[in-house]
Amino acid sequence: MTQTPTIGFFRMLPLECKKLKRTGCLPAVVLCGLFAAAFPLANMLVRPEAFTTLPGDPLSILADANWQMIAMLNILLSICLCCIMYHTEFADRGIQKSETLPVKAHLLFLGKGTILAVSGIVVILTECAALGFCALHWFPAYTFDSSAAFALLKFAGFQWLMLLPTMLLMLCIASICSNMWTSLGIGIILTFTIYVFPQENLLLGLLPFSTPYHLLSGSVPADQTLLYPAACATETILFALCGAIYPSIRRYHS
Repeated sequence: MTQTPTIGFFRMLPLECKKLKRTGCLPAVVLCGLFAAAFPLANMLVRPEAFTTLPGDPLSILADANWQMIAMLNILLSICLCCIMYHTEFADRGIQKSETLPVKAHLLFLGKGTILAVSGIVVILTECAALGFCALHWFPAYTFDSSAAFALLKFAGFQWLMLLPTMLLMLCIASICSNMWTSLGIGIILTFTIYVFPQENLLLGLLPFSTPYHLLSGSVPADQTLLYPAACATETILFALCGAIYPSIRRYHS
């Protein structure tokens, strides 16, 4: 009797995308990116003189004025995506049925985490494109040359890395809670609880749900520009390992 081959990661990823086809996740990512990108545009349309008269780099000025709201929307989007992703698994006991398939348990989590990370790239690039457009259109001294493009991409990469621990922690929570409303409630509570913590405190500032508010050119001190990415990368790997290991433990005890 031949053994059915186990489905690998690269075969699992398209299957995970198909699961989300009718969940509204893709429209949610696009709409959230556009909605968040509208904030700097609205600010510049309503009161451009409040920003164009400020000294400093236009991108930093625009990010300082708008990123708090943008980061909040990114966190809320992450919560919704994670809850929906695992709601499709827990609905009608789908996750128990998947345990009978030739699928490694940890690949379900890693596949969803990959889709989540790519969604974060799409959203943040859309938001950074809006910041770049505002800087180019309203700041006469700003020129979009190769150095400006590099600075914008560097900013986008930093903010994406700041968002990853929040995404992976929320995905872990959603994978544990079979009830979507429980994981949604936990995510909302963490969002608004950690938001009121003092961001100046280094340890509190490195917590998930807090790191997305930090800016490369703003709240992060110059001597800590490597500390924050290193901490976020470590947290991301840690949550990814926890999320990948937990399904095997759950399968063992079920």
